[in-house]
Amino acid sequence: MKKAFLTTIIYLSIFINHIFVFLAFYPGICSYDLNAQIEQYTMHDFCTSHPLLHTLYVGIFHNLFDFPKYGNNINLGYAFASVIQLLIVAGAMTYSVMFIHSITDKKWGPICMTVFYALFPVNSLLAISHTKDILFGVFALVFFIDSMRIVSNSIPESKILFYIRTCFNILLMSLMRNNAIYALIATILIISISYIFNKGNYIILRKYLLILFISVIFSVSISRLLINVTGATPGSIKEMMSVPAQIMGRVYNTTASDAEKELISSYIPNTDEYNYYLADPMKHYLPFEIWESKCKHFLLDSAIISLHHPVIAIEAIWFNIQGFLDPFHQPYSYDRYYLAYENYRGDAELDTKLPSLCSLYLKLFSSTKNYCHTPLVIPFNAGIYVWICILTCSLLLCRSHKSLSVPYYFPILYLLTLLLGPGAIMRYAYLYVLSAPISIYMIYTYANPKLSHNTQVTNP
Repeated sequence: MKKAFLTTIIYLSIFINHIFVFLAFYPGICSYDLNAQIEQYTMHDFCTSHPLLHTLYVGIFHNLFDFPKYGNNINLGYAFASVIQLLIVAGAMTYSVMFIHSITDKKWGPICMTVFYALFPVNSLLAISHTKDILFGVFALVFFIDSMRIVSNSIPESKILFYIRTCFNILLMSLMRNNAIYALIATILIISISYIFNKGNYIILRKYLLILFISVIFSVSISRLLINVTGATPGSIKEMMSVPAQIMGRVYNTTASDAEKELISSYIPNTDEYNYYLADPMKHYLPFEIWESKCKHFLLDSAIISLHHPVIAIEAIWFNIQGFLDPFHQPYSYDRYYLAYENYRGDAELDTKLPSLCSLYLKLFSSTKNYCHTPLVIPFNAGIYVWICILTCSLLLCRSHKSLSVPYYFPILYLLTLLLGPGAIMRYAYLYVLSAPISIYMIYTYANPKLSHNTQVTNP
């Protein structure tokens, strides 16, 4: 079967299946982050708390048909954005399938991947979600695959064009998620250390480092340009205070003394809204002045309280990150982050074109209480995909395929930034969901010495 024909078949299989879910939840899934970004765009009051490029992207589509000529049809703008995103997502998924197809003669791998990408509900639901994590996830998937090709010295096209495309993809990825740049910089540092102690692969590592370095320079430059053009104000420092806020909230609601409660209340007036698995209620509604004028005192007092209540502090941290590390953890509020429209759709309205499919998805995902303590919950939990990534990297290192472990550095370092975030939500971990089929194939291949010897992706 010719490559172009096979690529087209795979692409259409994924895209068409996702279109059905899009029609069921027309014009797409609009979460609470999107509402804040739309407000920034419409008020021309930009803030770096959300990626500016993504804010501009969703804002443009929000207003695309918001004119009397089109009946002020905001839904149509959202629908147009959903279709554009579906095209991009299907392209990245197809690129992933074709990567595995290029390194194996077995048909089961690409077939299973296509079915997973096309039919697995998490993929189809997130593909029509307009949060920044989705486009970041697909660009990160392409970066992951390109990294595999670079470190294995198996670039299938003109190397110059490939390197330019890779840099551009990394640029888009980093502009879609603020914490991506931190993971990229940390990746450069880790690979630089590897470069010093891994002389056998110095040429490939040097090329890879150069690509990352150039991409980071361009990303920072474009980011600064967007800030200057939009006049965006810096995001509040409270965005980085999820863990201390959760510790304060849990201590207040469990074992805090009266003096400690008074101290915590001076920083966090809404301690009654403490949520075990999400830091937003604790940090998002705090007086701005408290954070700006008492930030150092807040961190110091949080550390002291943690020392006084170490078990409670550890519990607070664990509950905040549990979804990323516990494969059996009940997914947090599927109905809230995937399928709830009344509170999180903003000015978009659900106008389902396939009510039966919409009803089926709502029944399956509006509550996980019926199967949260069974193995059925595992594929719908971010934890399983995170561990697949970590275990694959560990296996490659143990099997002396150190160069093939390099593409896993960014996802693992990015995970560290997520552990400092507001909670463990599936969309945050979309990169790990998308890359899981490749990781599973790597485990299957490199756990077997005979298969490892015959595969085309080998240690250079």
